[in-house]
Amino acid sequence: MDVAVLAGGRSPEHDISLSSTAEVLRHLDRSRWRVWPVFLDRDGGWWPSARPLPPGAAWQPRIGAVHGRAMRPGSALGWLLDQGIAVVLPVLHGPHGEDGTVQGMLELHDVPCVGSGCAASAVAMDKIRTRQALQSAGIPLARAYEPSGPFAAAGAPAEFARMRAAVGLPAFVKVDASGSTFGVQRIESEEQLATFLGEFRGRFRRWFAESEVRGEEITVAVLGNTGGPLQALPPVGIYPQCDGWFTHEAKYRPGASEEIVPPRGLSQQQIDHVQDLAVRCHETLVCDGMSRTDMIVTPNGPVVLEVNTLPGLTQTSLLPKAAAAAGLSFSALLDRLLALALERRNGTVGESARGGADRRTTLDGGASISA
Repeated sequence: MDVAVLAGGRSPEHDISLSSTAEVLRHLDRSRWRVWPVFLDRDGGWWPSARPLPPGAAWQPRIGAVHGRAMRPGSALGWLLDQGIAVVLPVLHGPHGEDGTVQGMLELHDVPCVGSGCAASAVAMDKIRTRQALQSAGIPLARAYEPSGPFAAAGAPAEFARMRAAVGLPAFVKVDASGSTFGVQRIESEEQLATFLGEFRGRFRRWFAESEVRGEEITVAVLGNTGGPLQALPPVGIYPQCDGWFTHEAKYRPGASEEIVPPRGLSQQQIDHVQDLAVRCHETLVCDGMSRTDMIVTPNGPVVLEVNTLPGLTQTSLLPKAAAAAGLSFSALLDRLLALALERRNGTVGESARGGADRRTTLDGGASISA
């Protein structure tokens, strides 16, 4: 079966996407999948490969482009469908890839896509809207300050005073729609807030602040389509070695963080609780395929930070680590995600879901896949 793998994109996480794609192409089972890499450049152009990537061959962005020039997204997708593409695997992070834009285009063309659809992707990408959705479902969250005025007009002295009164110090300030800790800063002074506002004003529409939550930072991945059986993977404990919190460098530089399964300080009862909470988040946002919910476990219980609909798939990423702890190889994880995309396209759910089985179950079934 033919699968298009989308890589790169216009977001600040372009390079992370390429790193994830390299791992995906290395682990996709070529006895099941004919792989068509598609490079999305920083200017919005698409560069589909002229032919499937041969097993064992390395892929370089732009090499083998169809017409020697970039294509518009719709034209590139039409060309790929003419080649027999049956499913799309977007290995994209951040705006213009993880935010529902690509997913909406694929839905208009009735093309199965790995991961959540347009609506869930758009809500989960917007941190403020995610907070609103999770809060309505009773999910525990950090205290937040949401400015009432536009980002462009935000002034550091007034906003710092309001933020400090609402959530205290230190606080974490965040732009509304980004990932990989891009646009997140820990703030203790008015000067630091001024730097944050100056750096991101004009690049994002909104910002907000959350109180610092102290405890054990973990992440919990969930596999499955909402409405079908869901599997919460083992939680991963996150222990930065160079920074006081999980910065961008701590996420992606090898050795900068310890990531341990199970987390050091959690009992089995706490593990069950955070897995159930991750499933609730997945269902609240109506996620499909996969999600990864980041939390901090405090002495009073877990607090949710955010939900990722297209988690990273690099050598240091947390989803493959959690899957391995559950006995699922990288190749098997990709097979599962592609099968879930085909299952959602066909409108089918597992028998256990129709029978009301425990939501935290192992997905044994799924769509049939063949080369």
